[in-house]
Amino acid sequence: MDSLIRTFSDYYNWQDFRKFQNTLAQEVYDTLGTSCSNSDGEIKMVTKMCSAIDSKKFEKMQFYARKIHESRSFVEFHNQDKPITKELADMVIMSIATKNRKIIYEKTAFIQNKKEDSENIWKIDQDQLYLLHNFPTFKGDKGIFRKTFRHEVIFQNHSNSLGNYGLFQSPGEIVLVNALTVYKLQQSGKISFSDIRKYTHNNILNNAFPLFDHHYVDEMFYNYFKYFGKYGLPYLNLPFLNNCIISYNVYEFIRNWSLFNIGEVVSVYGNNVNVDLKKFNQVLLREVGLYDFISDNIEAEEFENNLTIMVAHLNLDDD
Repeated sequence: MDSLIRTFSDYYNWQDFRKFQNTLAQEVYDTLGTSCSNSDGEIKMVTKMCSAIDSKKFEKMQFYARKIHESRSFVEFHNQDKPITKELADMVIMSIATKNRKIIYEKTAFIQNKKEDSENIWKIDQDQLYLLHNFPTFKGDKGIFRKTFRHEVIFQNHSNSLGNYGLFQSPGEIVLVNALTVYKLQQSGKISFSDIRKYTHNNILNNAFPLFDHHYVDEMFYNYFKYFGKYGLPYLNLPFLNNCIISYNVYEFIRNWSLFNIGEVVSVYGNNVNVDLKKFNQVLLREVGLYDFISDNIEAEEFENNLTIMVAHLNLDDD
């Protein structure tokens, strides 16, 4: 963990890294602004955003973004007593740190993208929200989950940050909000930007801490106080490797993503939170070309999903 914490501590305090974050955010803004001016639909907007993000690089960090145009993938679950069939999400955001061709830290966030239905207001499909908020046990009806999983699927969501909404806003903005917050703030099946803006609870809470064995805990405490002690108690309010409930604009989204503050922790140094989510991630990593970090049994799995995949990859091989 020394190299991971030290790298993020250095990046967070490095003016060049902040300049990189700002430049990337501005490029996303330019893309979204053009899409809004052209009245592009969600799919076209996301595709253009991928082009702005893909292959961007800073030192040890590189970004990958792919819009996969395959058949749609559906899952079956129960909303209370009703059987429901829905797409899980239309975007997945991942953050991985690797060393010696192994993933040492990994996070995932499912994103349901929505354009405004009227100015600063988004209508929320309640069955979709139920899925992204609760992640009930589900099974594949069509697509990747039916092909890859021959059993019921269970995704842990300890942080309440696995399911999220990407709310596109004119004239070229995106607000990222976790599903639990959408559930709390919605009124009559709609959520407004004014309600989101008034929501003050945006604490960063770390849910990875229980996954470390005592050797890594000792190491983290040592390095935390050595490199980053001025930011408070360990892993209660660090500005990286944590969970951010809301990113209010593109700048916050890019900064949180590049500091690994978005999504649910999937694995830490070989300790897997959830086998099903780990397997799903392996398939996605193959689709963006990160072949060095997938296991052999994933190679033959067929990808069948209309999905956007975005990955921030921190390579620590030189440490």
